[in-house]
Amino acid sequence: MSDANGMELKTTVDALTQALIVWDDENYRHCKRTSEYAAALAREMGVGGEAAEHIRLGALLHDIGKIGVDLSVLRKPATLDADEQKHVRAHPAMGESILERVLPQPIVECAAAHHEQPDGEGYPRGLTEDQIPLGALICRVADVLDSLTAAQPYRPALPFDEAIAELRTGAGTRYATSVVEALLRMVERRSIVLAA
Repeated sequence: MSDANGMELKTTVDALTQALIVWDDENYRHCKRTSEYAAALAREMGVGGEAAEHIRLGALLHDIGKIGVDLSVLRKPATLDADEQKHVRAHPAMGESILERVLPQPIVECAAAHHEQPDGEGYPRGLTEDQIPLGALICRVADVLDSLTAAQPYRPALPFDEAIAELRTGAGTRYATSVVEALLRMVERRSIVLAA
């Protein structure tokens, strides 16, 4: 990537990140932590260079589509009704429609597919593991790790070991086995800590 293209990418990502901060600083902090986990997982899986940076940036912007979801729904301290769930589940597609206009495809894919699951039970498209880009598979695990270990309006934060157990249990169905295995290697070496 040329310096001019790199500068343009940085400027665009900075502007989108600022939009996240202004919209909801709490969601921005989640995205920032998710990007830190995703970058560490990418490194652990041998992804480097531009591909690793695209995964980091994709994870940073993975929830940009939530700008189109009412904050009262996102912060509801109870189970969402069917209409609210449908609205929330639209955020990956909304994120894709925002990012595809200005960012490289590998970054866009993290927003578009971070709720897809290897077993095809994810959303919005019901893709299976062989159809989901690696960046999105990594982003999914990073996203869930942070979501589980941070307090949510509807439940307290889970301890780190319980979050890891959930990811281990879902490996091969809800989460890509290769990504969960990379995370478990990092946990075993104690080379991953909860992001601040």
